[in-house]
Amino acid sequence: MLLHLSVTEWDTVSRILSQRVGRSTLPCVKLRAIVDAAKEIVRLHAWEHPREGMNDAPGEQNYPGQASCSLGADEFLPIFIFSVVRAELDRPFALCMLLKTLCEPSKRIGEIGYYLASFEAAIEHVRELDLTEDSDKIPW
Repeated sequence: MLLHLSVTEWDTVSRILSQRVGRSTLPCVKLRAIVDAAKEIVRLHAWEHPREGMNDAPGEQNYPGQASCSLGADEFLPIFIFSVVRAELDRPFALCMLLKTLCEPSKRIGEIGYYLASFEAAIEHVRELDLTEDSDKIPW
């Protein structure tokens, strides 16, 4: 598994999740914010990992935003989990169940459904962590 360190520490992603998912009252706003947070991960990754040595035309410049590779689910999910944890959402499991229940079935198969499933996977991953098994290895 690749580790994607970020100079931004994915702060804008956590902020979107905290403010627009955690503090909004309307489920449609929360769902849209989950999509926006996911897209922010892709945007930041592209900005932080510009193409190197891949110029096709002489004089072509590489700018932030030109990704060297696409961000697959195996790389995306750990970043999303990290951002969800940093957002410090209140009752995230209940929030996830609420959004799954209120999301229209037609939207569950598109972009919203994909990112809602990613949000659910992130919440479930954190919920299933056994923090006691490595507690003797924590340096503090």
